[in-house]
Amino acid sequence: MTDEIPNRPRADPAFEHKRHGDRKQENGRDDREEWVWILDYLPYGRETDNRPVYQKKPLIHALGDNKLILMELIPAEGKIPPSHIKTHIGGREEEYVERVKARISFDELSHGAKLELPLVLEHYVTANEERFVQFFSKAEPLSMRQNSLELLPGIGKKLMLDILEESKKGYFTGFADLKTRVPALHNPEKLIVQRIIEEMKGGQKYYVFAVPPSRSLTQPHEDGGHQGNRAHGNRDNRSGGGHGGDHGNIHGGGYSSGHGGNRGGRRD
Repeated sequence: MTDEIPNRPRADPAFEHKRHGDRKQENGRDDREEWVWILDYLPYGRETDNRPVYQKKPLIHALGDNKLILMELIPAEGKIPPSHIKTHIGGREEEYVERVKARISFDELSHGAKLELPLVLEHYVTANEERFVQFFSKAEPLSMRQNSLELLPGIGKKLMLDILEESKKGYFTGFADLKTRVPALHNPEKLIVQRIIEEMKGGQKYYVFAVPPSRSLTQPHEDGGHQGNRAHGNRDNRSGGGHGGDHGNIHGGGYSSGHGGNRGGRRD
């Protein structure tokens, strides 16, 4: 079955700060996805695929519900998924996705998927309001000179101090409460969406909400695309692989959009 996008996805309120180079895999923990949000259906495969039409096969570009990982999927035979729906990967006759083909980068997304991504993410952030608001309530310093709040576009020192001062009086109960108590903070939901997209593009020192993109996301495939694992992603090159210890990872199963259970220790 599928959920229309206004429906609330599963949420994981846990928060945990970790340096990217210090992240360790725990038993049963990886970057696999079971549910995805459809961004675009490509009836003739990638736009960059120059093969004859009869050799092309349909693809889906989607956003993973577990850790906001971008993926290329093989659709179930005879199924054409509408955009903006949440659907299961394989194993269910009524679902739209047969299996995962590859984990892909932001640049590999289709033009249509790039247009839909901010809209899907905005609904996604709103649906997981409690957990994302905790980012503002429990903001922690990254260094002696920088707080994690300053990673959001448009938040400077003064606004950061205003948010921290209000959070000392009590946690924010929602986006409405946050905007009422910090009037200078406009559209915090959009700021989070912008930050998520920046992290998806890569090249960030710190990753707050999304899994850092790997330098070798997928392996070359004969159709000019990529070959991935059924249960998403390059499991030998997970979110910490190939980046080195110079990147900070606040993700660690906390601020990231993981919904598969309590994946990080909550820090009070």
